[in-house]
Amino acid sequence: MKAIQLIIIILCLWSSALSQNNEDVIIAKKIVLHSTVMDEERTIFVSTPSNYESTNVSYPVFYVLDGDEGSIHYTSGLVADLATRALCPEMIIVAIANTDRFRDMTPTVYDRNPNIPSGGADKFLKCIETEIISFIENNYRTLPYRLISGHSASGILVTHAFLSHTKLFNSYIGVSPSLWWDSNLFSKVLDENILKVDSKHRHFYFSIGSKETNHNLDGALEFYQTMLRKNPKQLQWKFDTIKGEDHGSQKTIALYNGLRFIYEDWKYDYQKVGEEGLPYITSFYESKSAKYGYEIKPSEEQMNNFGYALKRTGKLDEAIEIFKMNAENNPRSPNAHDSLAETYLEAGLVEQSINHYKQAIEYGSAINDLNLNIYKSGLEKAKEEQKKNENI
Repeated sequence: MKAIQLIIIILCLWSSALSQNNEDVIIAKKIVLHSTVMDEERTIFVSTPSNYESTNVSYPVFYVLDGDEGSIHYTSGLVADLATRALCPEMIIVAIANTDRFRDMTPTVYDRNPNIPSGGADKFLKCIETEIISFIENNYRTLPYRLISGHSASGILVTHAFLSHTKLFNSYIGVSPSLWWDSNLFSKVLDENILKVDSKHRHFYFSIGSKETNHNLDGALEFYQTMLRKNPKQLQWKFDTIKGEDHGSQKTIALYNGLRFIYEDWKYDYQKVGEEGLPYITSFYESKSAKYGYEIKPSEEQMNNFGYALKRTGKLDEAIEIFKMNAENNPRSPNAHDSLAETYLEAGLVEQSINHYKQAIEYGSAINDLNLNIYKSGLEKAKEEQKKNENI
């Protein structure tokens, strides 16, 4: 697969913004790829965490079907907000735009109208696997963990991938998937195949609105009953009935609920960090790694929180170790260097403190960091302490 065109567009939070400066909020890149599998151009929107360029960290990738500017705005904003609150990891978001939605999302020919193009799901999944995923993993820092979400017809593709392309993704969010498709085909496939599928490290979430049409409700309930009866032991799954919502109005709620389900125990116990220190942190992330099937490390913000929790309890050596790890993982982050510098100073390690305050100022100046004056003030304090030591 060849990328024949790379268009960088700025999707500002305020649509009226007409010029770019260092304070603009860059939401995503719009990338047009030529698909050999589909014999057409396919557009994706790629959003990376806000600190992507200042770190060497790798991230899970969340593939969002029915991708457009609206979906990349909402999904990237939701994930960023949850990640800030330690409720899910930071992620790379890839929203895949449609060309022929009905054709690409359905696994079989539409029995109610065979003249409508349909039944191309396997071909589209091949495009996603060999071209889109390949492009992302060759051009971005990714972890071996992929999520996918889709609504309605694209929820059909999510369910089909879950049942028939079982190694392509790790977690699936089907928002009101049309499970009535082809005379409840998915319930039959589920009944025959689910116990043969390796469900370890897998999550499957699907929703329905209480105000949906009867055929949507019936299809979802039959699928749910089949899941209950088969009870795949390793699979983490949830059926979510969203009260008071219809097929369209539940979309944003279900995406939030799906992510909260997948990452239901992602948040650490802040009190235990302060009380137990590094052993608790190590144990917590070992358990997360075992659950999700890849090595999981805390984010920059989480590491910073851990360091300050230990610092407040007087465990300066452990706090310094945490802050050092954070600066190594995020070498261009002014905040990571500032936190380390501050703690070094409190521990009486003045030379180290000065060194990291200088780095905080250097990297902070490069991005017009709003806390630049704080870093400069910290450096002055460290230099004053250095002079006092020299006069002793």
